[in-house]
Amino acid sequence: MISAIRQSLILNLKNILGWQTKRKIVVIECDDWGSIRMPSRQVYEKLLGAGIPVDNNRFTRNDTLADKEDLENLFEVLCSVKDLNRNPAVMTPFSNVANPDFDKIRQSDFKEYHYEPFTKTLQRYNRHPDTFKLWQEGIEKGLFVPEPHGREHLAVQLWMQKLQEGDKKVRIAFDLEYTSVDVEEIPAVAQQFRPEFYYNADSQKKFLEHSIKDGIDLFVQIFGYKPIAFVPGNGVFHPDLEIPLSETCVQFLHTGYWEPIYNINGSISHSMHHFGQKSKSGLRYYMRNCNFEPAAEFYNGLRLTMKQIEAAFRWNKPAIIGTHRVNFVGGINKANGEIGLNELKILLNSIVRRWPDVEFMSTSELLKTLKEKRVNQQSE
Repeated sequence: MISAIRQSLILNLKNILGWQTKRKIVVIECDDWGSIRMPSRQVYEKLLGAGIPVDNNRFTRNDTLADKEDLENLFEVLCSVKDLNRNPAVMTPFSNVANPDFDKIRQSDFKEYHYEPFTKTLQRYNRHPDTFKLWQEGIEKGLFVPEPHGREHLAVQLWMQKLQEGDKKVRIAFDLEYTSVDVEEIPAVAQQFRPEFYYNADSQKKFLEHSIKDGIDLFVQIFGYKPIAFVPGNGVFHPDLEIPLSETCVQFLHTGYWEPIYNINGSISHSMHHFGQKSKSGLRYYMRNCNFEPAAEFYNGLRLTMKQIEAAFRWNKPAIIGTHRVNFVGGINKANGEIGLNELKILLNSIVRRWPDVEFMSTSELLKTLKEKRVNQQSE
């Protein structure tokens, strides 16, 4: 009983402050697209055989670069429902545009970091030649509209440090083109080297400032348009990095309502935000208020997601649903993708039945709509 009351309070309180709209808007934001995780089933077995416990979480068991079939199946599900305006559901894939170039790093004797565009990684991973063409078709149809998730989904400087030190597990994984290794000596927040913007010395900030701008430039080069929103990998992003981000075309930064800030001395402070709040750098913050993770061990059906959407609409907020690529890909485990896509289809059908006046939007469409609405209100 107490747990239920607490959950209800959280669902409602987080939606009270910030920009409002009476339109019932649903946005699906999906992280990790473009980034490597598990190269193949064969690599998975080799890592297990080497004593690296890649069977201990859903990401290392199931997550991999999407193939043409994954995208076709996803688009079919998105197109299976229609909103108030007869538009299909939309997914915003927050995408990393680069991955390590393992050959060049090895050739430098681990002294220099090099990367490759994710489009090249698709080729090396033997994904179908038309896979990126599917990305482009999804963009053209407004079904699949990428926004940036950082250049890599990798704490490059920390990873390179461990490679240079000759860490045995990290080197074994490197030889198999795998990076998400648990290393006891590094902080919990940086485990598996996933948070790109983690740093533990001021001297490391210059590299990250460059990677922010370089990543946005590469995003524009690959996709052909300027992004509007940015979601940092693993939610780790120090306020000091907002200035270089604000100097790009990005206008909105995803953050938490109660954002943890990881300081170089190892301490953690927090900052409270609300939807549409303007930061000192000029960026505006926005938040996700719903969660959908059908591949997760804790997933227990759609009830919580539907309650989160209901709470968002109750307080005149768009329902921004956070999810991950791992839920919808089957390259490592075909059943994983099938289960996730089936749950997504059930969710979308439940939404349009419960709220016939719902509108599906991409992140960019939502944020532009709310920004224009706010400007118009101020000018009245």
